[in-house]
Amino acid sequence: MHPKLFELNFFGLSLPLHTYGLMIASGFLIAMMLSARQAKREHEDPDRIVDMAFYVLLAGLLGARLIFIITKWSDYARNPVEIFMFWRGGLVWYGGFIGAALFLLFYSRRYKIDFFKYADILVPYMALAHAIGRFGCLAAGCCHGKPTDLMWGIVFPAESMAAHSHQVEGLIAPGIASLPVHPTQMYEAGAEFLLFLFLLWIRRAKVFHGQLLLVWLGAYPVIRSIIEMFRGDKGRGVYVLSTSQYISVGIAIIAVVLYFKLRQKRMQREAVG
Repeated sequence: MHPKLFELNFFGLSLPLHTYGLMIASGFLIAMMLSARQAKREHEDPDRIVDMAFYVLLAGLLGARLIFIITKWSDYARNPVEIFMFWRGGLVWYGGFIGAALFLLFYSRRYKIDFFKYADILVPYMALAHAIGRFGCLAAGCCHGKPTDLMWGIVFPAESMAAHSHQVEGLIAPGIASLPVHPTQMYEAGAEFLLFLFLLWIRRAKVFHGQLLLVWLGAYPVIRSIIEMFRGDKGRGVYVLSTSQYISVGIAIIAVVLYFKLRQKRMQREAVG
């Protein structure tokens, strides 16, 4: 766990470089550059990708933070200042996706571009950026797993979220490191990287715009729902499911609706042609 890579001091002002923020920024920049290159290959303006990218990032961060705050409102209500301390972790990926998707939909209508074509350009690299971002989660100690006896279980230090969770549950005494836990951050990073490769493979034989988005909408909820079973951070949902699992159900329904809608459009084009 390395929440800060280093810290600079300028005239008494401390300027830390947080690993979590660095990983998110790195994933974003890599995704933006690769998406711009792909846009050029598909005869779209790469500058448009760069133009929209920062707004997509901002909308994604706002959505991701908002969902996290909602799920942890009882904690933030006691100390509202922590709402702005996003470098400690505290972003819900689904919230980021929803925020970014809503902005892209607005942008597409505003500038009269094909939403599904641009979504297909962005989605594979979004999966790659997500994989990179999960290394930031590991460094920050958020999104940790449940205790495990498996040989690849990882131990977080005494000041970590995992250790605090175990102290609250009475599993360990205060001031000591956590129990070994599932490295759920790495589970998701690995799954997202494989999904990234799968999307690139599918793109070579893409039949209609929106197909890659549809594959992501179908695959990621399954991946996330499985990983949620190994997560150990508490208070992220109600009843038997976590917030992300509820959203996964909604995303799956959207995937089914989009599938039939886009298939119908393709059949209509073929009938006219």
